[in-house]
Amino acid sequence: MKQMQEKIIQLIDEIKPNFIVFEDIQFQQNYGTFKQLSQLQGILMAELFKLDIGFHIIEPSAWKSFCGIKGRKREEQKKNTQAFVKMMYKVGVSEDEADAIGIGFWAINNIKVKGDSI
Repeated sequence: MKQMQEKIIQLIDEIKPNFIVFEDIQFQQNYGTFKQLSQLQGILMAELFKLDIGFHIIEPSAWKSFCGIKGRKREEQKKNTQAFVKMMYKVGVSEDEADAIGIGFWAINNIKVKGDSI
């Protein structure tokens, strides 16, 4: 957790975001992973509060619905998210990159910060 906290601080210092959007955690049948993700989310929120950087936590189902991502199983949703990114931006990306792009797509179309779009 300490290494993750240091990396988060380093990234924030390098990128200097004025607003951050990240996906909420969800239980996936592994209490240990859920606990670690909860702790990491708390660390991220604490750092953002300390630095006075606004943030929004989006439910996975909300951004996926907005992007039109279908599928009952997680694997199917991951593949469909990659297909969405390929169709929208003409690039092939990993599953995690596709999720991040989907979250970003939702954010720029749905969040206003101080009267402006993100």
